[in-house]
Amino acid sequence: MWGGIKNRITIREVSTIEVDNKYKVYDGKYEYPKIELKGKESKYIYIPWSIISDINIDIKRVGVFSYLRVHCCMDDTINFTIPSMVQWCGGKPDRKTNSTNDKYLNIVDALNDMDYITYLTERSKSSYMECEFNMDYYYEDCSNGYSVVYLDEIDRIMNYQKTNSKDGFVTNVAILLVFAYLRYKIVRRPNELKVEERYPEFVKDRRERLPEAFGSNINDMAEEVGISSKTFLKIIDILECDLKLIVTDRAYRIRNEDGEFRTPPTIFANTYKREHIYLLATGDEYYRDEIELKAKRMKEFYKGYKINENKRK
Repeated sequence: MWGGIKNRITIREVSTIEVDNKYKVYDGKYEYPKIELKGKESKYIYIPWSIISDINIDIKRVGVFSYLRVHCCMDDTINFTIPSMVQWCGGKPDRKTNSTNDKYLNIVDALNDMDYITYLTERSKSSYMECEFNMDYYYEDCSNGYSVVYLDEIDRIMNYQKTNSKDGFVTNVAILLVFAYLRYKIVRRPNELKVEERYPEFVKDRRERLPEAFGSNINDMAEEVGISSKTFLKIIDILECDLKLIVTDRAYRIRNEDGEFRTPPTIFANTYKREHIYLLATGDEYYRDEIELKAKRMKEFYKGYKINENKRK
């Protein structure tokens, strides 16, 4: 899973794969050609859905879990301090009672109670600690669903500097939580085609049946991760406009049979497609097709569904 660190591949080197007079199947076995990634772009972690969706744990939960997973050694042990964890997550350590360090330590305690980790030393909000990552439980829980997040994506989010420093709810860990949520929700088609799918018309049918996009209402998504819809919207703008990790499209408001106006779901897509240590597709020709295919399916459930070309301000 961990690749080398040479010859960084830029996204401009990837081309789309055409189907029917517009597309060609790569070699009959894969939907997209595989370009090997290097360095942090080739390294990733699984974040279990149970962590992403557990609103009983603080919204820093995905950040703390990611820190522990990224810093896990080959013998499954993690050596760290809470201040180093706080700084990695984009925060400022504070040892005062019920302040930052205590809040992060409480999340580590919750992960210990859930059997993700086991303390090997005494718990401390400032001193050195050692834990063991319980890999058997980790993989068992991932079988119930997980999000794949790459290390360069985590770095980009954790190093992000927001323009409005007074907005205390939009934090790096909140951005990572929302990104992990969307990465889980956006459908991913396996790149390898089944034998019966290795024909242009079947590749096209596969894309139409499983567009790599996700549609939902902002309020529903915000509630599912445990943050306000206002904060969720701000984070979506950051992920799309500043970090360039997702793309969105919203629909025009439509009138239902009772004459009432209704806002249909917003559609979300990744800006690029990765699988394991490979980059497969990227750019407008990739995500625009996926969004349009998802919008086409939306019309089956929402009469008059049409993408709104005016971007959210």
